[in-house]
Amino acid sequence: MRTEHINVNPTPFIPATRFVINENVSRISALCGVKIKQDEEGRYCLNDLHRAAVADGANKRTKEPAKFMSTEQFSEMVEELTTQNPGSLPVETIEGRSGGTYVAKELIYAYAMWVNARFHLHVIRTFDAVVTGQIEEAAARQSRERARLESFAMTDAVKYTRLAAGKELKHYHFSNEFDLINRIALGMPSKAYRAAHCIGATEAIRDHLTPCEIKCIEHLQRVNASLIDIGSPFEARKEQLSKVYIQRHSRALLSEIKRLEF
Repeated sequence: MRTEHINVNPTPFIPATRFVINENVSRISALCGVKIKQDEEGRYCLNDLHRAAVADGANKRTKEPAKFMSTEQFSEMVEELTTQNPGSLPVETIEGRSGGTYVAKELIYAYAMWVNARFHLHVIRTFDAVVTGQIEEAAARQSRERARLESFAMTDAVKYTRLAAGKELKHYHFSNEFDLINRIALGMPSKAYRAAHCIGATEAIRDHLTPCEIKCIEHLQRVNASLIDIGSPFEARKEQLSKVYIQRHSRALLSEIKRLEF
């Protein structure tokens, strides 16, 4: 296999475990300023953790990975991990200058606890932050997808309402509705928002919004689709949507802005 470092400028490849670049690694690499390599099986480089521990104030010689791996605690954990996950390799050591010892996440926690309480807490909080970030990102993706689906409901309402009334259908009938929503939720129409935030013409605006903004737009699109279906005129819908925004979303958006500023 081939080795690859997390940083932007990879070092020359030599036969060894393949290092993968992903969001987890880039976030965990902030651990005491040390980049933490990860192999394709998801194991973490124990040597990098040792460097992070030293950077955090641990004794370089007494906290070497080899000393930890000679402990009874390490042997018992490896045996238990192997029993619970037959066929897995919780530990793999790769020879060579760019090699190292790669261990399962559970052994990373065990090593950190063996080093000292402060470093253990540091590692736990760093890994927890990664998991929290993954959960938040997954929730944001789901919200963006819901907003996308709600936009179809709104455009369908525009289309079928006008066709049912025997009226001509133009592209601006759709853009007018999106601008209505964006003016209320974002304070400006789509074109102005793209220009203000340097968003390309082919990019989806929702991919650049905060969770509260996405939730607001999703809700307003749903309400607007219902109002269009019952034949509510544009100005009446604008007034009703503005009321919904004030009652349901303005406070949350202001709180989010303050939180992001600080």
